[in-house]
Amino acid sequence: MSKYQDILRTLKVPEGKSTDQAWIELQSKLNNRQPKAKLIAFSWRPMVSVAAAAAIIIGLIILWPNETLKTVSCNAGNTELVMLPDASEARLNAASTLTFSEDWSNNRTVQLNGQAFFDVKKGRKFQVVTSVGLVEVLGTSFDVFARDTDFRVECRTGKVRVTAGNQSVDIVPGFTAFLENDRLLVGEFNMSEADWRNGEFIYKDADLSEIFDELSRQFNIQFEIPAMEGRKYTGRFNNKNLEEALQLVCQPMAMRYTILNEQTVRIEDATTVKR
Repeated sequence: MSKYQDILRTLKVPEGKSTDQAWIELQSKLNNRQPKAKLIAFSWRPMVSVAAAAAIIIGLIILWPNETLKTVSCNAGNTELVMLPDASEARLNAASTLTFSEDWSNNRTVQLNGQAFFDVKKGRKFQVVTSVGLVEVLGTSFDVFARDTDFRVECRTGKVRVTAGNQSVDIVPGFTAFLENDRLLVGEFNMSEADWRNGEFIYKDADLSEIFDELSRQFNIQFEIPAMEGRKYTGRFNNKNLEEALQLVCQPMAMRYTILNEQTVRIEDATTVKR
């Protein structure tokens, strides 16, 4: 918890108000915003208490008394470049949301739900908070994937500190930190390979459900799909052509696809489909 508490040290609840009052005012403030600025709720693991999670949200979102909260949402089928207040950049992947204060005179903190690549200007500590873990840097470039309970950070330049619960690791270029069975592990990745910013997606022994989730986000489609529990995929696809991507995923997995309409694709096990 000490890592999360560090975030709150430079932030204050308004004078004369309790934490509960601050939280109630935050909820009211967010409810009055336009739908596009919808805040994604945190879903902390059991290793972080509900009370601590609420305190973290207050510390991140309410930069009292006069600061403005900004939320940028990227729809499925798109990516979006976000210029942050200190001239750092965040490239949002499809179906991702970034929330931050427009005044960074006291801290540089963003909240991410989804995936984003950050290119951070040198300066004071820069923090990315997700529902699963925390990423801290001074000036560097790195990729963060945080969807539901999946959490992965890849360092491209500089050094990145990654924290999940009471676990913390430092990684350098070419290394990745990721959660697996509630353990924060470190591995390597090939920085010369194409990545999602170029529309390329590469997987090694990944859950097949993860692949179809990404296809759904990249092409803004829904799948009718059989159970895939325990099935793994190694391969790649790009987001330029739907049929080509489906072929690259389905053929090696002995699956067939049928494009029903612009929004829906049916996936079937080719070994059980009647001819």
